[in-house]
Amino acid sequence: MKNFLIAAGGTGMRCLQSFVNMCSMGMLPGESVSVLILETDIENGDKKNSENLMRWYKTISESSEQEGKGKVDSGEGASKAKEYDFFGNKLTLRVFVPDYSQDSKRRFTLISQLEKGDSTLNRELADQFYEEGVQEFDLMHGYRAQTHLGSYLIYHAIIEELKLAVESDLHRQSSTLFPFMSEIVEANKAGEARVFVVGSSFGGTGASAIPVMSRAISDGAKILVDGAIKMENIRFGAVILTPYFKFKPPSKEHKKKEKVIADSQFFKHNSAAALMYYIKDKTILNTYKTFYLLGWPFTDVDVDVYKNKLKGEGDGGKTITGGKAQENPAHILEFMSAFAARHFFVQFDGKTLESIHSTEVRNKVVPYNMEGENRKPYFRFDDLVSDKEGNKNSKIEDVLASNLTALYGFAQILKTYYGGKISNLLENLMRYNIQYNLSGVEMEAVDGYLNYLSYEVQDGKNIPGWLPQMWYSLADNEKGEFLGFNANSMDVMKADASNPKFFVNLYTQLKKKGVKKAEHVFFNRYTKLVPSRKDGKLKDLLLDVKMVLSSFEIALIDPSAN
Repeated sequence: MKNFLIAAGGTGMRCLQSFVNMCSMGMLPGESVSVLILETDIENGDKKNSENLMRWYKTISESSEQEGKGKVDSGEGASKAKEYDFFGNKLTLRVFVPDYSQDSKRRFTLISQLEKGDSTLNRELADQFYEEGVQEFDLMHGYRAQTHLGSYLIYHAIIEELKLAVESDLHRQSSTLFPFMSEIVEANKAGEARVFVVGSSFGGTGASAIPVMSRAISDGAKILVDGAIKMENIRFGAVILTPYFKFKPPSKEHKKKEKVIADSQFFKHNSAAALMYYIKDKTILNTYKTFYLLGWPFTDVDVDVYKNKLKGEGDGGKTITGGKAQENPAHILEFMSAFAARHFFVQFDGKTLESIHSTEVRNKVVPYNMEGENRKPYFRFDDLVSDKEGNKNSKIEDVLASNLTALYGFAQILKTYYGGKISNLLENLMRYNIQYNLSGVEMEAVDGYLNYLSYEVQDGKNIPGWLPQMWYSLADNEKGEFLGFNANSMDVMKADASNPKFFVNLYTQLKKKGVKKAEHVFFNRYTKLVPSRKDGKLKDLLLDVKMVLSSFEIALIDPSAN
């Protein structure tokens, strides 16, 4: 069996980031996943962030994998590899972006060559399906919530790319989609390919891709092997997110200039129409094994207010259509989507999936408290995982709580005491006869990842990283609404830059200590559990840090008590 994840569109790419972070926490032990980013906007800010994250992950995980194959120091303090280790999965990334930069492909009218042959008849036919503005808008920034157009274009972009790769050796060498599809074909021959798609039901690329992706993958695979494919061996699943954020509506002037532009006022209508299609279309029902539907029946996050609060960014009153400015903060719903993918990859055996003949729909309910007339959700670790597996000593939700907190705690140790640099920590550990030898590339990847996870300092201001961004996505959440964490461990924007206390507030044994004393407690525990280490590698460092931080008690609040 081989696992494949397709992240379609901006929402899909943010879900991918959550999936990669879930793997960083060791929550998909023993699995390898081939990832495809499917995006129509080559400059999309979320795409850049996803690619950077995958690059850091690849460096860290491959270093650990290589080190695990040879002998490592097994001195008295050496820790042994166990299940749920940090960065324990092999993730392979490929990116496919249909090329709409060419003059002949900037608009639907050009791609469809409406002016060839009987142009009047061609246009009359096109008018039956698409309004004039939809036919004429610039595709460089994606499909702009026009899913009826996007599904048509993304399907044919995939098919055209694979046909060109089969026909031309030169094109095949440069194609990113061809090797991804080739892996699916090989997995199909070997017995089973599991393909999981993540995206929204309300936007552009993701909402366009999900309805046609099973057909595009199946037809594309047939192109590679001249039709010799066992369709029953390709098993599809998807997580579908309904609207959970909003942004200001476009101005009349902006609409006039762009012709067509996404408007979050209509996201719920778009989503409702899409869901009606999903549950009635026979092709979808016959190909997708499972749909995971994730909704947000609470107050939508206002992206404009959110981004301005987190980054102090203004947009000049302009609605963002795409490009570098499309870089939205993380949301807890995207983290839930990662665990939906995990469920699909881990919890089903082949026979169970084979026995599903029409799409099963799964959903998730989270608890909430009432504040006046408003529902205020809160999330516990067992709301993320939906299976009963675990090791002999812990439930899976306990493993998640320990690993997530340890990884975040590691990041906050670097930020609190070492200027966000792993090299400074390693230098200090050498004073205790604990030595790790990391390459410059490895240290750059660790620094990049842990800063991304926690926060970065820009112009004297703390910019929240991925995990605090999710905390901020739950407004007024100082009573443990986000996985039980207290505000003093997550509210990085309120920090005193000269005396940050996030690490101190993560663990019960450290909360009553000052920042400096907490560092001593940490090092005393480290030297006790890892009394010596010579020529340690990156894998050893990750195992040791996880072991040490997991030995502390996490300081969590029970949100249900509120």
